[in-house]
Amino acid sequence: MFGRCFKSALVIASLMLAFVSCAGHYTIDGIVETSGFEGRELSLIEFLPNRTTKFDSCFVNHGRFQMEGSVDSTRLVFLCREGQPLTPVYLERGNITISLLPTKMHVSGTRQNDLFYTFLHQKVACDNRYEDMIQRRLGLSRTGIDAERMEVIQDSLRIIVDECEDMICTFMKQNYGEPAAVGVFMMLSAAPATEISPLLRRILDAAPEKFLRQSYVNGYIRRMGYARAEEID
Repeated sequence: MFGRCFKSALVIASLMLAFVSCAGHYTIDGIVETSGFEGRELSLIEFLPNRTTKFDSCFVNHGRFQMEGSVDSTRLVFLCREGQPLTPVYLERGNITISLLPTKMHVSGTRQNDLFYTFLHQKVACDNRYEDMIQRRLGLSRTGIDAERMEVIQDSLRIIVDECEDMICTFMKQNYGEPAAVGVFMMLSAAPATEISPLLRRILDAAPEKFLRQSYVNGYIRRMGYARAEEID
């Protein structure tokens, strides 16, 4: 579900160790409705720059799996199949539900997972709308250019992009203090780049100092040479 770039962002980050430390017990109930999982091992793995930690593991049995344990802080890990990352999971106190379905993977039941996956599904819906419009434009170009219809499609693409970016910025503004916001920032900034995109600059410009000091965000800022407009001499 997530590409290599997002995993790489996790590997180079110090991740969530700066967030509120709070020992707690977690339980995971999982359901699998897609092929290739029966009898396979699933693990919860945290990827850090200098180490990889397996927190838990189990085997899929009749389309279901379960795990439980304790964590000393909220941690962003990956659910992995035989060591290969499938989808992120916020490991935190509470009852976590993981669904591996033919069309999507979903994690819910605790605050950070609910926040992250609610955002993720909204983002996927925006991306699907954009891709659908791109396909319409390609189809129109193959059948002969209709300037008026092409302009309508271009306007629709701009509207979708604006709506998606507004959705992202609204989510960030409402959740800068949550670990899920750092996970979203990691996802948005995972692709290699030589300069900060307008969207990421918009997010950083509006962010409180506490968010900017989070380990991954601070590393990104230093790497990209970011400074707020008012901080530039």
